[in-house]
Amino acid sequence: MNNAKPKRIEPVPEPAHGELELKFHVPEAALTSLRDALRAHGARSQRLRAHYFDTPNRRLARARIALRLRREGRQWMQTLKAEGQGIAHRMEHEARVVGAPGRVPALDVHRHDDSDAGKVLAASLQAAPNGGLVERFATDVQRLACVVRAERGSAVEVALDLGHVSAGQRRATIAELELELRSGPTQGLFDLATAWIRHGALWLNATTKAERGERLLQPQQPPPPVKARQPQLAHRSDGATVMRAVLQATLQQVISNAGLIAEGSEHAETIHQLRVGLRRLRTVLRELSALSPAIEPEWATVLSATFGRLGQRRDHDVVSAAVRPLLQAVSAPLLTWTPPEQVDPVAVVRDPTFQITLVQILALAHGEAAQFAELSPQATRELLARRLDELHRQVERDGRRFERLLLERQHQVRKRLKRLRYLAELTGSLWPGHAVQAYLKRMNAAQDALGHHNDVAVAAEAFRLDAVERPAAWFAAGYLQAHLSVTARAARKALVKTLDSKPFWR
Repeated sequence: MNNAKPKRIEPVPEPAHGELELKFHVPEAALTSLRDALRAHGARSQRLRAHYFDTPNRRLARARIALRLRREGRQWMQTLKAEGQGIAHRMEHEARVVGAPGRVPALDVHRHDDSDAGKVLAASLQAAPNGGLVERFATDVQRLACVVRAERGSAVEVALDLGHVSAGQRRATIAELELELRSGPTQGLFDLATAWIRHGALWLNATTKAERGERLLQPQQPPPPVKARQPQLAHRSDGATVMRAVLQATLQQVISNAGLIAEGSEHAETIHQLRVGLRRLRTVLRELSALSPAIEPEWATVLSATFGRLGQRRDHDVVSAAVRPLLQAVSAPLLTWTPPEQVDPVAVVRDPTFQITLVQILALAHGEAAQFAELSPQATRELLARRLDELHRQVERDGRRFERLLLERQHQVRKRLKRLRYLAELTGSLWPGHAVQAYLKRMNAAQDALGHHNDVAVAAEAFRLDAVERPAAWFAAGYLQAHLSVTARAARKALVKTLDSKPFWR
């Protein structure tokens, strides 16, 4: 990197604004029609060569910050991006830099000092001087871009990027479509995205070019799954603010993990985290439906179907491992049942119906005021307290007689307990923190006990069905069926102990 003193820069108009952007992977079969459509809108091609910087210990990457110098035609641009509000929003600040075409100009972090993203950068670097930043990887893409006027009057910049990211001798292909709202109603952005999913079977992919470069630097480490994040809500948050925040928090987990799977990852933990995210999202749509009349009933149907298909693999891999010690202890002739026909998780998450549903829910998460109920902060907390209280009372009622319930009813108790926990996690920041954390901590034991009970029930049924073709499976089916009385008793005790204390919202 050239360490010469940078020359005076020319700021870009409105540099501190964030961007509302959707990113999609483009399958090979859709490339020709996508190029033709963009050219019909007057798209022009431009080569973009970017150099990404970070500290040797990856301070920026860990903070999900990207800092680059990019040659755009005849102009160098220094760009800083940081996390914004939700998966479709990022803080961004740009500054033009004077430099020669064939020489990377000096990087200067102070070009971003007056921006919101710059404050995040300064906090991440702390005492690290400018010299602590080194080039980590580079991208070279051919961009075909234009501005499209959507039906609602929105102006959306559409950019097709084809090329690669490189780190040393390693390379990874880039084939993505970016849709960025430039002006007008936000819904226009999501309408255009839906149209392109239907036309070209594109799928959402939240992986940035910077993250692709980081993966090349750590080729032996698979991309980590994205776990749940809890929104931090101000005490005076109204209904629309709460709904947007919880939707964005749940979609972050769902879209990130679905994108990893769509790229080919079939790691069990990534699939598990996607299913957790889907449960949380379904909880929001079900329990907080009063906060938005714009929620479509079919969303829950699509999410439930996707959740179920992904769960088929989990039932065999995870459940069989959970009951194996029980069967080994009694010398069962079979320790696992015949594996079912494998579901392809990649095909499940790439399904256009699922992808369109995610875009539609994402549109609501960034929706206008008219899409939400007009609830004051106090009315919002009262509504949430009623929903939490109803779930708590239902679980408490059935928990005290858990052993006497039919198996299907027991399963309903477990699902209701999960909804109670997710709703408490997502909205708990509206109440004093210590009371919320104590409540959630007490729920862990009950959820574990009900989870183990459910695993035994699922395995017992799987062995029973397997016994039609393999009679040796009858032993495991019978033993596990009898063992359900033991796990049901443990579940009841855990539930009563958990729910016998005062909830934080009362």
